[in-house]
Amino acid sequence: MTEKSYGQLLTEGIVRAIPWAIVFSLAFLITMKIFMGMLGHEVKKAIDLAAKTAVRTSMNTVLSSEVFPKIKQNTKEAIEYTVNTVNRELVSQYVKPISGKK
Repeated sequence: MTEKSYGQLLTEGIVRAIPWAIVFSLAFLITMKIFMGMLGHEVKKAIDLAAKTAVRTSMNTVLSSEVFPKIKQNTKEAIEYTVNTVNRELVSQYVKPISGKK
């Protein structure tokens, strides 16, 4: 018997490992496909339920607390300020004020 070199031993090990890797990969893929086929619908339902619950909880929190009137008031004031600023800084430079009397 002759002694094999490190390269030959490595090559033989890789050649032996490749078929096993293919067998285990195929077994894993088949198992996961079956598993996802059985539970895929349940996972989709769980994700939909979580999304609906999160939206419902956030809407209930915002709309039922005293925060919502403050948000509404701040939005109203921001819109009024923007309109006044645009009118004062942009429009008034180009348009003469209209008086009610002729």
